[in-house]
Amino acid sequence: MIRALGIVPLAFFLLPLCVQAQSQSSYFAAADLDHDKRLSLVEFQEWMSYAFHRMDANHNDVLEPEEQHVTRATRLTLAELHTRQAEQFRRQDKNGDGYLSQKEFLAPPG
Repeated sequence: MIRALGIVPLAFFLLPLCVQAQSQSSYFAAADLDHDKRLSLVEFQEWMSYAFHRMDANHNDVLEPEEQHVTRATRLTLAELHTRQAEQFRRQDKNGDGYLSQKEFLAPPG
């Protein structure tokens, strides 16, 4: 089942466990690294890669099955994760401006 869900939706479930409970505004502000009130793809990927970096014990930008806490996990590179995140980013960028507003960022993935 986890494999069918994919790593991007899994990250949405893991992030709340990794970050202290915050208001939606402060959660968005923490991801907005340059404080321009919108998220670029790079900011989105950096924020959404938090769990990957925490699990990558040897810091080689590859999650081997033994580094993951998921039964029957497959090898995942940071580049593969970023590709999936870019696809998710484009789906969430409803107005197509190349950035995520707070509303777009906080909307359920779809």
